Amino acid sequence: MTEAERHLLSDPASPVFGILSVTTMGALSLIDASTLDARQRRAVHIGTAVFTGLYAGITVGGKHLPLRLLAGLAGGAAALRFADLGDIIEVRLEDRLRRAGARHPRRWMAAGAAALTFAGFLGDRAAAKRESAMAMLDDDSEQVKSLDPRVRSLIEGILDASDIAGAQELRAQLALAQELSWGDEFTSTVYFDVPADLPRAVPHDQIFPVRAHFTEPAGATYQVVLHLSAGHLDHLAMEPTDQENVDHADDLPAEWPDPSKVVHVIDGVDGTRTVLQPATPPPNTSPTNETR
Repeated sequence: MTEAERHLLSDPASPVFGILSVTTMGALSLIDASTLDARQRRAVHIGTAVFTGLYAGITVGGKHLPLRLLAGLAGGAAALRFADLGDIIEVRLEDRLRRAGARHPRRWMAAGAAALTFAGFLGDRAAAKRESAMAMLDDDSEQVKSLDPRVRSLIEGILDASDIAGAQELRAQLALAQELSWGDEFTSTVYFDVPADLPRAVPHDQIFPVRAHFTEPAGATYQVVLHLSAGHLDHLAMEPTDQENVDHADDLPAEWPDPSKVVHVIDGVDGTRTVLQPATPPPNTSPTNETR
């Protein structure tokens, strides 16, 4: 196992960890301990305690190994100590669900456990993003500067690729937008400063449905995604098109792509489709309803 793979398994904000933890928690809830003999039940209890210890160590223990070990041992010991009580609670819950009309109560219990675990993963992921943003703010003072011409061209291409509600308002914002910067080094995310009194795009909070895809010489594919907040341009982000590798920020290109080399892809109800030609509206007129 590589160092990157170990990091994904030990990072509570990693999609890999999220998928594994949600799947495991749901699978454990499907096991009906009342149908097992003493030896089988003991094996399930030990397996559950091991998973609980690992989960607690990663999600509660923070980044320091001693704290992770302490949290893991405490979580595993507690799970093993109260395993029999947990079996009793599960049987009672299963009985209540069955009396309420559930044909497969164990499936509902598994879905509930998976949902709670997924909610915890989303919270950990949001906290990690906030921590990263705050670290950036602490390291450097905020500066406002003109947008990089290549960034401006990329956004123009995204907005002009198809006739989508809100694009006209976003073009007006882009004309006055500036970049919020916390240093001189290149980053794969650009945050915008937009006058608050400009018309807002609707829906207010969204990822704009047109993305700019490009391919590096080595063959890796990436996308440039435009994020909106409160109806205003919020930030532009570059990420792998393969969402399983979205956390590999160190592997991203060291510069924004050439706007003439990107292919625009639009989200559709049946997946995605390529926008072959930009639908640039004429000057001083409203966008047409034609989608290229």
